[in-house]
Amino acid sequence: AKRIRDKEAAERQEAEKKKREEEEAKAAAEQAEREAKEKQEREARKAREAEEAAAKAREEAEAAAQAPEETPTEAEPTSMEGVEAAASATETPAEPAAPAAERVFITIRGRQLDITDLGIDRDYIEALPEEFREEVITSQFADQRAQQRAEARQNGTVPTEISREFLDALPPELQQELLASEMRERRQREQAEARRQRHAQGGQAAPAAQPEEMTQADFFATLDPAFRQQVLMEQDENLLNLLPEEIQREARELIGERPRHPRVRQMGDQLATAADQLRALRDPRGARLDMPERSRARPVVQMLDKPGVATLLRLMFVSLHHRAKSSLHGILSDVCKNTQNRAEVISILLSILQDGTIDVGAVERSFAQLSLRAKQVNGSKTPQPKRALTEVAQATELSPLNIVQHCLGTLSALSVDNPKVQTFFLSEHESSIKTKAVKKGKGKESKASRYPLNALLMLLDRKVITENTGVMETLAALLSRVTQPLTQLLKKPKEPEAEPEVVEPPAAEPETAATAPDVVPPAEQAAEDVPMQEASVETTAEPSSSETVTAPAPVDNEQPEGPPVDKKRRELEPPEIPDENIRLVINILAGRECPSKTFSDTIDIIRHLTAIPGTREIFGKELIVRAQELGESIVTDLGDLASQIDSAKTGVELQGMALAKFSSSGSQQRKLLQVLIALDHLFDPKRMQVQQATIDSSADSKLKEDILTTLSESKTFEGLWYNLSLCLAAIRRRGNMITVATILLPLIESLFVVCRNSALKETPAIVAAPDATVSTPPPEARMDGLFFTFTDDHRKVLNELIRNNPKLMNGNLSILARNSKVLEFDNKRSYFSRKLHTREDRTVSHPSLTLNVRRDQVFMDSYKALYYKSPNEIKHGKLNIRFNGEEGIDAGGVSREWFAVMARQMFNPDYALFNPVASDRTTFHPNRLSDINTEHLSFFKFIGRVIGKALYENRVLDCHFSRAVYRRILGKSVSLKDMETLDLDYYRSLVWILENDITDVTFETFSVEVDRFGVVTTDDLIPNGRDIAVTEDNKQEYVRLVVEHRLIKSVEGQLDAFLGGFHDIIPAELVSIFNEQELELLISGLPEIDVDDWKNNTEYHNYQATSPQIQWLWRAIKSFDPEERAKLLQFVTGTSKVPLNGFKELEGMNGFAKFNIHRDYSSKEKLPTSHTCFNQLDLPEYESYEHLRQQLYTAITAGSEYFGFA
Repeated sequence: AKRIRDKEAAERQEAEKKKREEEEAKAAAEQAEREAKEKQEREARKAREAEEAAAKAREEAEAAAQAPEETPTEAEPTSMEGVEAAASATETPAEPAAPAAERVFITIRGRQLDITDLGIDRDYIEALPEEFREEVITSQFADQRAQQRAEARQNGTVPTEISREFLDALPPELQQELLASEMRERRQREQAEARRQRHAQGGQAAPAAQPEEMTQADFFATLDPAFRQQVLMEQDENLLNLLPEEIQREARELIGERPRHPRVRQMGDQLATAADQLRALRDPRGARLDMPERSRARPVVQMLDKPGVATLLRLMFVSLHHRAKSSLHGILSDVCKNTQNRAEVISILLSILQDGTIDVGAVERSFAQLSLRAKQVNGSKTPQPKRALTEVAQATELSPLNIVQHCLGTLSALSVDNPKVQTFFLSEHESSIKTKAVKKGKGKESKASRYPLNALLMLLDRKVITENTGVMETLAALLSRVTQPLTQLLKKPKEPEAEPEVVEPPAAEPETAATAPDVVPPAEQAAEDVPMQEASVETTAEPSSSETVTAPAPVDNEQPEGPPVDKKRRELEPPEIPDENIRLVINILAGRECPSKTFSDTIDIIRHLTAIPGTREIFGKELIVRAQELGESIVTDLGDLASQIDSAKTGVELQGMALAKFSSSGSQQRKLLQVLIALDHLFDPKRMQVQQATIDSSADSKLKEDILTTLSESKTFEGLWYNLSLCLAAIRRRGNMITVATILLPLIESLFVVCRNSALKETPAIVAAPDATVSTPPPEARMDGLFFTFTDDHRKVLNELIRNNPKLMNGNLSILARNSKVLEFDNKRSYFSRKLHTREDRTVSHPSLTLNVRRDQVFMDSYKALYYKSPNEIKHGKLNIRFNGEEGIDAGGVSREWFAVMARQMFNPDYALFNPVASDRTTFHPNRLSDINTEHLSFFKFIGRVIGKALYENRVLDCHFSRAVYRRILGKSVSLKDMETLDLDYYRSLVWILENDITDVTFETFSVEVDRFGVVTTDDLIPNGRDIAVTEDNKQEYVRLVVEHRLIKSVEGQLDAFLGGFHDIIPAELVSIFNEQELELLISGLPEIDVDDWKNNTEYHNYQATSPQIQWLWRAIKSFDPEERAKLLQFVTGTSKVPLNGFKELEGMNGFAKFNIHRDYSSKEKLPTSHTCFNQLDLPEYESYEHLRQQLYTAITAGSEYFGFA
């Protein structure tokens, strides 16, 4: 049944589809028949019209031929002649006259249009909507005109003009469109005719018409009429002057009807400026002096008087939604383009912030005073205050905090839109700003009150402001922006003192400083203010506090029409800011909470204000005072926390008990960190961008030294760091409270910021160190000693913090790179990779490195393809490897294989570049005789680049070099221990010299003999060394020199070339954080070490497998992480490489040599020692597991610097 239903449904669908196709075919046939019929009618109509036009043309030609034969003598007979001729022609036709054709009219936009001559069917046009009728008529008319022009070209005549009656009947838009098209066609005809004439005069045939660039007139003619009107209305006067006259007339008529949109006007101004510059460049006579008047400063008229401004600013007391607030800011921005309006707006806003936001009563009084000002007009009486106060209760609907936020947001928006608002705060104005009493006298107080910047700074003393995070963020951003022009004081060039400076009186132009060329950006110099057109400043009964800044009346209100007089404009002068106002800036850091954005703005404020002489010292002393206050409040809490860490059972319990004071975003430790960072920025020339020419460097250095002394010698900070160390030690002992250390991270960062300001800051990175030492010696400075002691004691906690958040090494903890031995290998590698891939040169794009290589010639093919590439191309270019004759797309795997093959072929003995060391056949040292290969230095440089590229791409290479090579890469000097793996016999002879008295033994001098292919030469280790004997007194120097010669000097050229290529990719300062063991692990990777296989292939001498020391040893090895196991293997065997078939094939000096452990019968306090040529570990007889593990760990991390007999 289902199949039957499906079959019936399919048949029905098929029938419906067939019926639908038949209907569509029938409709298409009817449409085609109708179109064919219309086409025949149209062709017949055109033919009939053509015959009528030809007959009419013949009649006119005959009439024109008969007219010269008759010479009328009077006007009346002449005029009657045409009538008689016409009458006779009508009475005696040559053939029966056809009936007059019916005229076809159609309505277009309410107008009757005769379309008889267009040949459009009445029924067809009436069936169309009106908007389509216009298109059909325009298209038909264009076709008809094109046909007429073609006939005219064939006959050699000029096409007839458009009928005026037809044009008048059209709507204005269609008229303009048809006229524009006609003008364009006429212009093209004239250009074509001019070309034909030019070629005719030259005796050449006219070339075929070529496409030409469209002119401006042609472009405007192709536009839609409505759009063309809009474009023409928005053009600048200078741009209109470039257009044809008819378009200029049309544009000027339109401009008189409607004002231009500001945004389009701005675009027009920019286009006009570009046109002026182009004309000046094209004029060989230096047309820059004759630039049009438009390039001068454009005056900005005053839009509002004082009551109008007051009326507008009453909206500060009204709650506005976002869109209304944005509109208000836009209106005020336009109003503030005028000098007087700007002064009035800012003065009222500052007045509201000062006096109208203390409490609700102050809000009402401020609104009442503003209402009085809004009702005031010139010559009017003072409004009744009672009436104003009755309106206050209804109008003020915001709290004081909301009004503060509204006013600050408005000032911030104005300062963004208009740079002159910024400089207004820094220039002197007549005002009545209330300031605190100043000890230095009333003169300074009076002058400071004239700078609006002080009104903003005094807001930082308001509790209602400092306790609100959002308001503080807005205020900090505003202060940062308005103080930014002060940085120009640092860049001001020195001028000869003998040259007097012309300074206009402040009363003549209150904003002279705001228009100084070194303050206002060039983009803003195009708008100049028009002075306020008021005869005098009205004196009213308003309270003085309602008007903070009053702009003085201008002396000269007339705008000069001639060129501006060249006079030296007054430069920006440092504003007068009382010391207590400068100190208030630190309130932002010590506020309730200081988010990162607010903190960044505060640092900018401090940086800007330090351009004023003397402010750096004020900031420094105030920051020290705040830091000590915060430190005193933290010391006690830290002491309580240390004791509670030991007594708490779990970390969760501790967090609930004692960490509430440390974990909040507004905690005292975070405030302390921000204050100390501000100090760091204050005395860092790179961050503050301080120029030596503007600051007394000696005074600045003394101030920095005094502040650092205060930090290092303060009992408060000494107790703070001591208690912090106690807490971290307790955390380390508990082992499961790393979250507590994370909460204390701001205090740890504070310590490192203080240390960063010490002498350690100027110490360069360790690139070239003296001879091997156990650890970095602590500096003599107290803070430096504190830094090294603190980091050594708490290395485990610090590494765990960095491991949990690697980005800490990009911040204040980056100073740990100065004591890199406390960092564990994984943290070093993470820091190295992140710094390597975030350098600035990565912003430049580089093409891919495509290599097509033969598998058996990978090294040579790659060398030829890459050697002449630039370092940046090799470093940043993406490898795309293809092996000849093999299919494969390089998505990473082929490149990885290429690195593996390169690591094998670079040690190919045919190239004579490297020799295996004596201890094993898998570790290599440069061949001193490699110059037998003429290209050996370029090969070494290429190998250095390949290894650097592998590090950059995070690839590991199966290549191992001698310790001397790794130490040379790190810039360290070599030691006698490094000679052991290279030449064991020579190493033993040098050890004998050091261990024995060589008095009266004269078999050695300060020289060495070098065998070069059978030719023996003598090289002096010092000048005339072959004549200087080695004695007991100078044997230490001899051993040092001969080791350096054998390992470094003999292959110096090879190593320099290798390092040149390596440092092309990897900066020396980045790789210097590793030691030679870690560098090998970085290049070759951490090996997979099977401890059980290692244990099963170990031999014991004077020990048994059951000895306690052996049991403790393997227990310690199993407790090590992979990095520490690899370091132990390096310490004993000289390499971290594990043989492919396990430890049973461990390489020694004379072939396979198993790992072996010998009993050391010397002191039990001695560190374990090793002999890498024999894979031998000498283990003292320690008495406990803890002692053995500690000594073994010390040996593999620090003791590797010593040679075996130490």
